[in-house]
This record gives sequence, structure tokens and C-alpha cells, in this order.
Amino acid sequence: MDLPTMPPPTSPSMTYVFSPDQHGHLVPWIAALHASCMTMDRMIGPFLPPLENGKLLGWWRERIAESNRGTRVIVLLLPETPPGSKPVGNDLRGLAMLKLSDTETGSFRGKIDTLLVNQKYRRQGGAKALVDALEYEAARRGRTLLRVNTETNSTAEAAFKKFGYIEFGQVPQFSKAVGVPQGSLKKSETFFYKDLLSISQQPSSGSNSSSSSS
Repeated sequence: MDLPTMPPPTSPSMTYVFSPDQHGHLVPWIAALHASCMTMDRMIGPFLPPLENGKLLGWWRERIAESNRGTRVIVLLLPETPPGSKPVGNDLRGLAMLKLSDTETGSFRGKIDTLLVNQKYRRQGGAKALVDALEYEAARRGRTLLRVNTETNSTAEAAFKKFGYIEFGQVPQFSKAVGVPQGSLKKSETFFYKDLLSISQQPSSGSNSSSSSS
């Protein structure tokens, strides 16, 4: 009798700070992951469906331009990439972004405004690895007070509570809901902060190789 074959184990995931030279070719896959989270998960994002590919690509190119200017940090979740090689599109497992305050009075602040994980790689520690990497990069840049807001009663809300973020309020009817006639339903939003100076920051690795899962 033939025994059932087991699927090959998933290779460990690592975090990498976005580099235009190393990761610029992944922009279409980044936009596709974003679209999937908004359509399949009904995650509230910057756009309502039906999503236009050109609009998404343009939006991501603007985010990457901010990264190039040093006002944004983008971290990717990928399998380990051997030196001298580049990841391919299907390697993309997740992504997170940190917007750095551009005011002189807020030069110590940052805002996590995106956290995406491919459905195939969820519940494997990827979201935690991405947030840990953002916190490490924020601390390196002197950004010790971080903010984030999530849809109330969402998986993301529960995750950030688990990651040690402190809730400081909710706003009802904050965003238009996805998957309903436009404007007919609005979702509440929960707001969090985390003071990195008040916790012991112990990154397990450098800025481009934070181990996540296997």
C-alpha cells in the first residue's frame, strides 16, 4: 500500500528591509498581496473594490518613493535569500510599513500603517516577526513612540494587543466597510501606542534578517 506523502516543510521566513535594487521587481506582487487582503479578508485599506491594478501599483510606487526619501520603512517577509540572488515574486510572504513623522516636534514618532501576511503563511509567527523588525528599525532611527490603528474587533486588533500595544481609544464609524454598498456601513477603529523606551528591546538579529517561522 502506498503511504500518503507529506508536503515539504516550509522554509524559514526572514525579514528584510526593502531595497529598490534587491526588491524593486516585487512591486506587482506586493500590490497583489494588498489586493488579496482587501478583497478576500475584507481588510479596510485605502481603496474600495472593485480594485484597479493601475491605482494599486501607483499607490505602492508612492510608498516606495517615501522609503527612498527616508520617510518610510518597508519590511518584507521572505524565505532566506542566498547572497548574490534576488527573491522571486512568489517568495513574498508578508509586508509591514512604518511611516516616520516628518515634523520637528514629532521626530521621535512613527506610525505602523500596514501589516499584510499571505494567507498561506499565517499562524506561523510572520506578523510578529514583521512588527518586531519594524520596532527594531524604528529604534535605530530614534523613533521610540509608535502608533497603530486597526479595525475594532478584528484579528489585527487582537494581534497588536498581544504584541504589547496599549489601547488608548476607539472611534466609531471611522472607515467605510468593504463588501457592502459604498457608504452604507462604517466600521469602528481602535487606536494603540507603544513606547519602546519603556520596554527591553532585544532583537534577535540585524535589521535584515529577523527569523520568523518554519
